[in-house]
Amino acid sequence: MTAPGPPVLAATVTARQRLALGVGSEIGFHTAGHRYVPGSALRGALAAVWITEHGPPGRGNPKTDEFRTLFDGAIRYGNLLPAGSHRTPLSVFQCKYSPEPTCAETVVDRAFETGDHCPGCGQRLEQSRGNLDTPGGLTRITRTSIDPATGRAKDGELYANAALPAGTTLTGRIHGHHPWLTQPRTLWLGGRRTVGGQADLTTTVYRLAAPAPPAPGQPLVVRLTSPAVFVDLAGRPRLTPEPTLDLIPGATLLPETWTRAITWSGWHAASRLPKPAELCATAGSTYRIAGDPEILATLATRLLRDGIGLRRSEGFGDVTIATQPWRPTAAAGKKDDGLDPLSKLHKELLDIGLDDAAWRWLIGVLRALQVEHHRTGAVPADLLMDLLKQPTAADLSGRQRDQLRQTLDGLTPATLRDLTTLVLTTPAADRQRAAQRTAR
Repeated sequence: MTAPGPPVLAATVTARQRLALGVGSEIGFHTAGHRYVPGSALRGALAAVWITEHGPPGRGNPKTDEFRTLFDGAIRYGNLLPAGSHRTPLSVFQCKYSPEPTCAETVVDRAFETGDHCPGCGQRLEQSRGNLDTPGGLTRITRTSIDPATGRAKDGELYANAALPAGTTLTGRIHGHHPWLTQPRTLWLGGRRTVGGQADLTTTVYRLAAPAPPAPGQPLVVRLTSPAVFVDLAGRPRLTPEPTLDLIPGATLLPETWTRAITWSGWHAASRLPKPAELCATAGSTYRIAGDPEILATLATRLLRDGIGLRRSEGFGDVTIATQPWRPTAAAGKKDDGLDPLSKLHKELLDIGLDDAAWRWLIGVLRALQVEHHRTGAVPADLLMDLLKQPTAADLSGRQRDQLRQTLDGLTPATLRDLTTLVLTTPAADRQRAAQRTAR
């Protein structure tokens, strides 16, 4: 009988407000954002909640040992990804332009199979960059400083940042178990916390399935699901595991590896200091390790439990064991699969195919519904019908009117508020793409 895998917590975060998870610490007009919640951000947010409940750790605090166990011990905080997202491993090669229908179906995972050219168009296959594909994009908010003397915007003080929209649901794992982590909590993730960052966290305890050992003569295929920090015996950065530090005796790293370098930096909120920039192997990097099946099975169990590389408690070095070639999943091929309810409502509005004038009218409708909610606590059915009879809506088709009525009817105040935020921040390019899909 196969022994059960290590205990983990399935973590689900639902964003109440926009989550501004900035990339890097450079100062500029626009701050780019992550499309997911890094494990280091989850760890820091939970540490802040713990300190609020129990006070700062240190001499005189009887719960300091619990803090060290939670945030400086063996518990590892993985990345939280939007529901329905997927990452293409770097070992995957695909047709870059896909000029023929069969090109999009050609996927070669070099960790398991061979192939250099697309059978549909004959072009050479291109290596994946490990990109994360998500059902929804980031919203962008632009702000400016106000001159108190004039009440106008200050010259040269315009700022913009990207963020995950309110209502986004993200899932991931916390490797390890502690009673404090099993309670539902409200977190503040990322920056811009005066106007965003609030989210709800729930966790469920379960055990990972024990990895199946590879067949005799076959290598163990390890993929990074988060960036990893590797160093050699002299402490110099590298992009592949160091056999002495990261593997076990009898396991050999094969030369066929697929990896890409990124630089990772961050901010330590407790000390208000930047973290050192690390040269990392990006998520999606793939390695093949040879050895006897028993040794590889032991290594696979250890990697799933402990991760690999340095700074693992901060979310680095999370891995998965691949047993077959990677293929796009059905959820990855359909962007609406796995969407949370708020994102589905937003997508329904996009799919109606409104032009710019009608979209501005829709924003006014949502605001009118909010005002009525605030004034009476409910929205009469005839109010929505009256709004659909406004002159601006005269050009809407019968199908568009029916879809708007079905989408907007019966929304709760919280859902209406968050949906209004999504509609206000929808980029014009997203509306144009949705209109093109509707036209087809």
